[in-house]
Amino acid sequence: MKRLHRAWAICLGCTLMLFVCGGLSVNAFSVTQPYVLAYGGFTNTQTSMINTIRALSYLGCMFAAPLFFRTLGYRLGTAVAVAFSAVSFAVFAASKTLAGFYLGGVLAGIGYGFGSMIPATILINRWFHRKKGLAIGLCSASTGLAMIVFSPILTAICETRGLQACFLVEAVFSLVCAVLVFLLIRESPEKLSLSAYGAEDGCAPAEPGAQPDTPLTPLPRRRLLPLWLAAGLLGAVASPGPTHLMILYTTAGMAAHAAALAVSLFGVALMVGKCVYGTACDRFGGYRMGWLFGAILCGGLVLCALADTKIAAIMFAAVVLYGLGVPLSTVGLAVWSADFGGEARVAQLVQQLQLSYAIGSLLLSTMPGMIADRTGSYAPAYLVLLACSVVSILAVQRTYLARAKS
Repeated sequence: MKRLHRAWAICLGCTLMLFVCGGLSVNAFSVTQPYVLAYGGFTNTQTSMINTIRALSYLGCMFAAPLFFRTLGYRLGTAVAVAFSAVSFAVFAASKTLAGFYLGGVLAGIGYGFGSMIPATILINRWFHRKKGLAIGLCSASTGLAMIVFSPILTAICETRGLQACFLVEAVFSLVCAVLVFLLIRESPEKLSLSAYGAEDGCAPAEPGAQPDTPLTPLPRRRLLPLWLAAGLLGAVASPGPTHLMILYTTAGMAAHAAALAVSLFGVALMVGKCVYGTACDRFGGYRMGWLFGAILCGGLVLCALADTKIAAIMFAAVVLYGLGVPLSTVGLAVWSADFGGEARVAQLVQQLQLSYAIGSLLLSTMPGMIADRTGSYAPAYLVLLACSVVSILAVQRTYLARAKS
């Protein structure tokens, strides 16, 4: 029986890192947020500020990430990132005041800033010669898995044992994951006298015809501007859009249980979409899949904008298509970094695109609420997200075409 390549242990380590730093600390925090509101007697605005502070902390760490990983290395650095998330949960558990919860938000942002797709993408590119898209898709899908798996668990703990017990469970689980990440991840295959996955057979980076548009050398900096714009606009599509799905449909008049089911379906579709998109890019290339998944994403947003029709079939179709298409804005950043950064600049480009993504997400985070205040509905906000998606897709695809002509 053929021994499993060490690269898959690296993939598992990155998956655990993102499960905690992006899944538990960010996505699953929305489950505990109502309990924080009731526990402290805070206002909605004060409670929402925890998310804003976390986002600002995350953004600041994006600038510091290169220095952080140059100093600690990727093995220790990723473990420390998960440990920051564990400490943030411990601080949340001990907090009695708003300042304590804000401190926890800062620590959670640090964990997510250093435990993001940046180290995951760099490690996957080092360890995988083939199946990079699949590996990145698996890692990225873990953030949605955390929401699906832990939401009912955290809710049950909050209802039976209280909010502090819930945060303590998350802290212990995250600390265990930090140890596992340190044990699983290694800097590079060369340091272990190994070859990257697929390279030992002397094969091409992907199956025949998989990525004819993948460059051998990095693009000039001036030709990367459309990618930075696309990443920024897609940050709004992948962040404020999904987080407002529940309120989009409940304010449109859909039953709360139906809207909750739609949000769960979105999470499942998102997980499936990340794995399928990554695998499809391995097989058919980022350019072709950009058109396909771009069309799926736009179709989902069009249907989201029809929320006021109150038709359940449209709602469920909307969230499934939206979930399947959103990986273009998450896994897509890693694919574009590999396609346009070349071996020499992939780490630098993924950091730049993640930074643009974070800035776009932060700047447009209040856009749906502002539109709802003016129009009485969240549906028009999804037309804005549709416009952002169209501009982003065209910018990226034009970059692919320009590269092919050069």
